[in-house]
Amino acid sequence: MGETVFRYTRRQRLVMWAFALGTAGWAGAVSVRAAGYLADGQTGSAVGLWLMFGLIPTVLFVPLAGMPTGWTRIDAEGLRTRGMTGRRRVGWRDIESIHALAGRGRNGSITQIGVTRTDGRSFLLPIPFTSGTIAEDPDFYEKLELMQREWKKRGGPGAK
Repeated sequence: MGETVFRYTRRQRLVMWAFALGTAGWAGAVSVRAAGYLADGQTGSAVGLWLMFGLIPTVLFVPLAGMPTGWTRIDAEGLRTRGMTGRRRVGWRDIESIHALAGRGRNGSITQIGVTRTDGRSFLLPIPFTSGTIAEDPDFYEKLELMQREWKKRGGPGAK
């Protein structure tokens, strides 16, 4: 096997971009309103409003805008991933298990792939994931199965 790269589905990217742009629009509108308060001399109202409803969405926009560019790669060496929380690399020998983790998100259920390392630490892969009808990945379980097959083939300690 060469290298297989998993990316967000087209629909998932569109949903994330829409949310990120909505957040940026909201922050811009609040900033304009706060500027109006400042112009009227209402410093206390302007600063509180902008800090609470303008600055926080602006800070969140940066990682949200970068989310659609994330990926997970599997190759002969192991897993490599890049997402909102940074980059990870783990070799097949260092993986104890690869499994689906179902949970509840803000907008319903979400299922992600969890990786448990032989040292006991675990993490979630940013991609692939599936969530409800809006961010569904119809090939999620096939991708999970492919990862598990590669891991078992490479002889990780938990791959028995």
